[in-house]
Amino acid sequence: MSREKRSRRGQALNSPGLNSTLPRRVAALLAGLLLLGLGSASARTIRIIQADRLELNKVDGQEIVVISGERVELHVDDDVVIATRVEFNRSRRTLTLIGRGRYDAVNAQGGVQKLVGSDLVVNLGNQAVTGQDVILSDTDLEIRGEAVERVPGRLTASGSYFTPCAKCGRTPNDYAFRAKRLILYPGDRLIGYEATLLLADVPVLYLPLVALPLNDPSRQPRLSYTNDFYDGRTFKADLPFAFSSNVLGTTYLRYYQNRSPSFGGGGAFTIYTPARWIDRIDAYGLAEPNSVNAEGTFTSGYAIDATLSAKGHFEVENSAPGGLTYSISLERRAIGLQDTDTNKGVTNINAQADVTLTNVRNVGNVKLSATIVDRRGLEPTDNLGSTFKRPEVVIDPDPYRVTFRNGNSLSADFRFTVGNYFSQSNPLSRKATAQGPNYSTARLQEEHSIQFLARPWKNADLSIINNFTGRYYLSGQRTVDLEIGGSLTQTFGIRPPTDSSAPTYTPYGTPINLPSSLGTFTVGYKYLRREGVSPFAFDALSSPRLSAPLGAALTLTPGSGVTLQLSQDYDLIQPADNQLPANFSVSVAQAPVQLNITAQQDFFKSRLESLNASGSFGASAARGLNFSFSGSYTRLGGPDTLTTAINGIGGVRTNTFGVSLVQDLKARELRSVSVTANAVSTRDAVVNPVTLSLNETVNLQSSNLSGTINVNWRNLAFSTTHSLTLPTGSVQPSTVEGQPDNPGGDTVYFSVGNIPGGGLNTGLPGSASDSNLTWNLRYGGAYDLANTRWSRPELSASLRASKQGQSLSAQATLALPGSLRYDNPGPYLQTASVTGAYQLSRRVAVNGIASYTRTQPSGPGQSLSETLNLSPLAFNFTFGRQDRPDASLTATFQQTISWVNGVRTDPTPFQPVLLLTVDRCCWAFQAEINPIAKRFRIGLVLPGAGNISAFEDNQGGITFPAFNPVNP
Repeated sequence: MSREKRSRRGQALNSPGLNSTLPRRVAALLAGLLLLGLGSASARTIRIIQADRLELNKVDGQEIVVISGERVELHVDDDVVIATRVEFNRSRRTLTLIGRGRYDAVNAQGGVQKLVGSDLVVNLGNQAVTGQDVILSDTDLEIRGEAVERVPGRLTASGSYFTPCAKCGRTPNDYAFRAKRLILYPGDRLIGYEATLLLADVPVLYLPLVALPLNDPSRQPRLSYTNDFYDGRTFKADLPFAFSSNVLGTTYLRYYQNRSPSFGGGGAFTIYTPARWIDRIDAYGLAEPNSVNAEGTFTSGYAIDATLSAKGHFEVENSAPGGLTYSISLERRAIGLQDTDTNKGVTNINAQADVTLTNVRNVGNVKLSATIVDRRGLEPTDNLGSTFKRPEVVIDPDPYRVTFRNGNSLSADFRFTVGNYFSQSNPLSRKATAQGPNYSTARLQEEHSIQFLARPWKNADLSIINNFTGRYYLSGQRTVDLEIGGSLTQTFGIRPPTDSSAPTYTPYGTPINLPSSLGTFTVGYKYLRREGVSPFAFDALSSPRLSAPLGAALTLTPGSGVTLQLSQDYDLIQPADNQLPANFSVSVAQAPVQLNITAQQDFFKSRLESLNASGSFGASAARGLNFSFSGSYTRLGGPDTLTTAINGIGGVRTNTFGVSLVQDLKARELRSVSVTANAVSTRDAVVNPVTLSLNETVNLQSSNLSGTINVNWRNLAFSTTHSLTLPTGSVQPSTVEGQPDNPGGDTVYFSVGNIPGGGLNTGLPGSASDSNLTWNLRYGGAYDLANTRWSRPELSASLRASKQGQSLSAQATLALPGSLRYDNPGPYLQTASVTGAYQLSRRVAVNGIASYTRTQPSGPGQSLSETLNLSPLAFNFTFGRQDRPDASLTATFQQTISWVNGVRTDPTPFQPVLLLTVDRCCWAFQAEINPIAKRFRIGLVLPGAGNISAFEDNQGGITFPAFNPVNP
């Protein structure tokens, strides 16, 4: 393009007419569409979210895109760029934020690192950022630097100020540092050179070097020391490192006293964009002296683990954005594996390459994919759990579609797969199983789906399909899965469109919507062929098949909500006694009738295979009676139960009454009877609302009566539930002297409580009261119907209350005397529990859980046991600021106390634990005192370091855990 043409293009895009005639969002959308292709060159996608103006220029042979506006927002993959003017250099693949701007970098874990500064420059190749007067902030630190340079894995700043306390909102910061030079390894550590420690922004100490860990588990130094029977003294060290602009890594050091040799080691590292065609390389290697074998002895030498993976892309002409993408990984494992393990010393290989070629002549786009899944080492002798591809190539052109002038259409989709495979043998293949549990051979797979759609005459639709999957093996075997078919559908009785503005209604108020036609008639034919035996288990056919069904289907829609369907298939290959039954269905959905019937009739054998029917007649949403039924029948199982129901709907639609009967058609007897009722008061329903719901079921086969009754009045709820064995109950008297009666399974309960949040609402201002108090009382339990009294009753009460800063939940169950012999003690507390958190004042709070259980003796000679569990009970006192206290003192009790026949079995006294915490947001101090266990501990909580126990004094002596790391 000549310079004159480029200049005109830039003027056209930069002319005032663009901004005056298009809204800002349209201009930003245009800019985003133009930039989509620009981002592909760097393998990162740039999206313009907001901008006012876009300019395309060429300066000194370099293509520069200028995006400007009151607010420019760009998304570079997941990263966000915000400025007023951004220059994108396509040649150097850089973004320059002119003036003040912000760059938010998002890492793989979703963390955000925000950089705010002047003249920030973002390199899209290695994701480096440079700038002046930059403020960087993330979840751990805030850093200010006169000049900052950021690359993946490292940030360098000169003339810097950094502190973990900026997020706390205190002024001044509790502590901070000034450093001449600073290096930050995100998620790893921060190192400052020639630093000054500031307390409340006052210089107090000069440090030539300061280092802060940042507590990313994968990037933390790890030290461990153990001493066991086999290895003796063992030292392990994992030391992360970072160098250059795009390398992160970890060094591994190992020492085993009893192994030969004793020393081992290795490393792992990640390299970002070492070349234009490589996006990332990950490598890992570790050599450890051989561990003890199954016989308990050591062998000289090393066990080696190693992995190598890489991914990247190549720019390919006439290809989709991103070009050719690839990934490769090598993995070898030996550490921790026994010599008999077939996976020891084996290298697994997995490689993948994909590219989409565009504008291929007479084809369009073609997707190409190559895969290698293999292993190097001993060949497996048992069944493989995966399939090895050595290699596999897939050619997948875009579907071919054409529409003719007469409206007919043709579509064809082809896919080819060729490869050499090593996988588990198909047990049905003699050739494969003769060579062992696994088999290897080459395979060609061709798949296609062809469909032709046409309209041969008026209101007729013709469809012809051809679906095929063929697999051909170098061993001479093959499998075929073929489907060829066609169908012709004729629509008849076309009704003219009705005027929807004046619908017609039935006497029951439902609209009459006539279908668009009287019905359709369809004839179809298919040829289905599935044959062949695969040598592999992973692509074996489910079962052979040869079928040629010729079918017809008739659908009638004579009126609104009425549908009749009939279909029959006849397989030209199968004999008459092996044909599928005909399907028949009737559906009516027009008030007052709802009806659904489906049936399968075998005309070749003159027998009914199945029948399902359900329906209703009468009122559904209006006043009156409604009758409903449902039932089914199968030739093998016979008739199923028939359920019939009659429901009455009162003047108020919420008032209903119904009776339901379940009839066992096989035994010709009534199985159960159910009664349901729902009612709402119509008089004084605002001030004194009353609702009733009832459900009762009599099971005539088990002679059981069960049901529930619920009555709500204002904000009170009354309910009863029962399950009784007719006619005399389920209590079984004991035949052994001294043993209690068996109460059986009959129960009756009565309860009363309030409706949560359902205070009295009269409709007047101020009459609604959303209660935060919920309570319930329940009486009942096992019931003796013969004596019309409870055999083992209980009285339970529960209370839940909450408001801001306070919550209380209490429950208690009282066992009462009943009618059972030898099991009728006086009233006693059976269970009780209290859970709560109560803010006594702004500085005093109590919370915890306390529960009590009592188990009565079940017979002569048995013991009475009681248990009190505190888990835990805590008292908390806070000091300092009221909105966020600086310190707290907590006393906790966590203990279980047991009694047997009133004698305490655990004489241990109460064990309070005192915990003093000083919390300053960016650091915290803890002191723990346990006077009973005679333990005293001091700990620190630092950013990135977690909870560090600096000093412990217990019965085992004094230790300093911070300087004696354990195995992580």
